[in-house]
Amino acid sequence: MHKPIATQPISPSASLLRYGERVAAAILIGLILLLAFVNLPYAPRTWFDEGSHLHVPETLVRYGVYADISSEGFRYFGPTIGVGPTVMLPVALAFAIAGVDLLPARLVIVAYLFAALWLFYRLARQLHGGRLALLTVLLLLASRTRGFEGMVEYGRQVLGEVPGLAWLGAGLLAYTLAIFQPAQRRRYALLAGAGFGLALITKNQFALIVAPGLGLLVLLDWRYFRVGDWWLRLAPPIIAGGMFAGWLLIMLAFLGPADFSANLAKTRQAAGGAIFVFDLEASLRAIRYLAQVYGGLLIPALGYSLWRCRRGGAAAFAELIPTLLAVLWLSWYLVSLGWPRYAFPAVALGAPAVARMIGDLMVWLWQRRQPVLAVGAGTYLAAVIGFALSLTARVVATPDYSAHRMAAFLNQAVPTDLIIETWEPELAVLTDHTYHYVPTELLDGAVRQAWLGGPPIAYDGLAAQPPYVLTGPFSAYTGIYPVDALARDYTIIFSAGPYTLWQRRATIQGEGNESYRLARDRQYPPAILRVCDGKG
Repeated sequence: MHKPIATQPISPSASLLRYGERVAAAILIGLILLLAFVNLPYAPRTWFDEGSHLHVPETLVRYGVYADISSEGFRYFGPTIGVGPTVMLPVALAFAIAGVDLLPARLVIVAYLFAALWLFYRLARQLHGGRLALLTVLLLLASRTRGFEGMVEYGRQVLGEVPGLAWLGAGLLAYTLAIFQPAQRRRYALLAGAGFGLALITKNQFALIVAPGLGLLVLLDWRYFRVGDWWLRLAPPIIAGGMFAGWLLIMLAFLGPADFSANLAKTRQAAGGAIFVFDLEASLRAIRYLAQVYGGLLIPALGYSLWRCRRGGAAAFAELIPTLLAVLWLSWYLVSLGWPRYAFPAVALGAPAVARMIGDLMVWLWQRRQPVLAVGAGTYLAAVIGFALSLTARVVATPDYSAHRMAAFLNQAVPTDLIIETWEPELAVLTDHTYHYVPTELLDGAVRQAWLGGPPIAYDGLAAQPPYVLTGPFSAYTGIYPVDALARDYTIIFSAGPYTLWQRRATIQGEGNESYRLARDRQYPPAILRVCDGKG
């Protein structure tokens, strides 16, 4: 009789695994390209923050001044402080090459999106291996929750989050390489400091977390991990702090006509009071948001990562770096105004930890012969990622032409030398009109009032009797223009989505007024009709 052949569990060969990783990477790259470029000028709809940031590169290209602008002149505070030259200067270069428009500006941010995804892939690969690195990128793409934007949406708008995250990823990757490659430690320590410094310059809110985080890493390595030398411990925080301090000094000393002390006071005012709020309702909103991220896996994954790091050693210290920054970020987020945008860098930093927890859980379940539970865990993760990607795909596949329709009407029907009162700065990059904006000093109070409640902000912008008023999403959100005053003194001549153009009644002269006639007869020029039909 023949002896039965012993059966062994089938395990894929190393070459097959590498082939599978390549196929997964190719599919992921295709997904990234689709999510990054489809309907880029129209989805998401441009809005207040993006328009405000675009004023600086537009003013730099048109007038050679690094500042915001309104009808009364240059404004040196606000967007010049919130987002740094690492965003403004590349966008200005894109404007100089391709013209002032939303598309070239967004292409700059898409380039930052690609860089951020690649850097976090490299970081996760160093920490956890190739397969979990791919899962990390997929989680970043699926970082959206219901009602709140994620990596893809932020990477399609001229905001500071994704560029700041790209530079932060560069610093983290260099720091990690410095840990694992002692022979090149000085080189990587210098690069880490430069990456962290550029992140702080790009988005100054990063300084609230990255600076103390680097200091805490110095203490932890010195007293517990003992992985690096003093070059690694001190070079990154010193270089990053020096770069950030240097940029602040440049802004305070040279931006604006006021002296240093006056500029410092305006900087504090423009920075806003949303950083530390300690409001119970805001904290509860923050908790509800965090419970949705990655299907509720973010907080458990960060806790699991900290538990893993207790063992010490180079690998544990490298893994601790993004985890510690994420924990510090979320701790601050809970006492801030509670905007999900404030938590987004922590969400991104936590993606490698979520990937590692899921990977370890799946291995543990298979080793204990629990295939049903393993399949259930994989199905849950797939559902979480699929749901988030479906929300993002819906945004990308649903263009909003309203801002462009309003811009087309303004370009056809309103003289460029007449002042348009508005708090919708995004229209400036689409038209050449003269706008007067609500003073920057009122921004923080208006947003806090809208988010936390309270009496409306007093603003007498209509007292100057501007010939046109353009209302839209942000002015409606803040209630900055009294509805009764608009209805009494102005007439609606055109609407596009959330935007409404009002003309002062005293300036309307019947058939001789071009914008009034166009609105009354709906005889839109071909350019407007093409945009309204989605073809422009």
